[in-house]
Amino acid sequence: MKIFRCFKLKSIALAATACALVLAALITTVVFVYADNKIDVPIIMYHSILKDEERLNDYVLSPVDFEKDLVYLRENGYETVFVSELIDYVKGIGELPEKPVVITLDDGFYNNLTYVLPILERLDMKATISVVGDFCDRDSQSGEKSPYYSCLAWDDLRQMQQSGHIEIANHTYSLHSDTGERKGCCIKSGESFSDYQNILIADVMKLQRRLFEETGSKPSVFTYPYGFICDESIDILKGCGFEATLTCREKVNIIEQGNPDCLLGLCRFNRPSGISTEKFMKKILR
Repeated sequence: MKIFRCFKLKSIALAATACALVLAALITTVVFVYADNKIDVPIIMYHSILKDEERLNDYVLSPVDFEKDLVYLRENGYETVFVSELIDYVKGIGELPEKPVVITLDDGFYNNLTYVLPILERLDMKATISVVGDFCDRDSQSGEKSPYYSCLAWDDLRQMQQSGHIEIANHTYSLHSDTGERKGCCIKSGESFSDYQNILIADVMKLQRRLFEETGSKPSVFTYPYGFICDESIDILKGCGFEATLTCREKVNIIEQGNPDCLLGLCRFNRPSGISTEKFMKKILR
């Protein structure tokens, strides 16, 4: 009888231990899933890419340094993704790599086709290009194809989009200006909300229509000109169908599944000349 009781007690102890282990595993799994819902995503902002060293500045980088940046990212385990892939991840309909990074190029300079696309194709990487509709129409009509001062024409955009390495974002049709009373697409001092709403909707939707007509795309990503942002614009842009917006604030983004607000006002690190790839990357990568 004592032997039976002893065996029974041992069985109960083993069962309790097994339950504890299973419970601990479940708790660990829950914590892992919760932690895995959020992911750090650095976004790098480029503008013009030129070989002429005399033109290099805070917003003009050489093709050599641009390629060094991408090679550094790849060698350190980062994978480029489109902003639209961040949107899909938040919606729970897409996955992200373990170490995602977004490459963006603002204003749609023609040199993005001349120098950037061949590098992206060679390294099999991606970038999101924010275009200004007025610039695209102007240079489509003029036929100018200069890396120094031209912007992408519609046929250039079609070529880049068809490569599979480029995603297009809306950078306004004609509100890309930092002079005068209005800063970028922000509300002006003393302007009524109703007037501002009508102006902003008319402008961004004009570019949406032009992009659809010329490239077949309707971007879900909007980029604030010069990074100027106002509270009034947020709901207006959401109402226009934009699910992610890009600013010029500098910090790493935390992207979270099920939280669409994390895509509004995404931050980006401007990439200037005059600093090595290693020094720049150490500043922005965790």
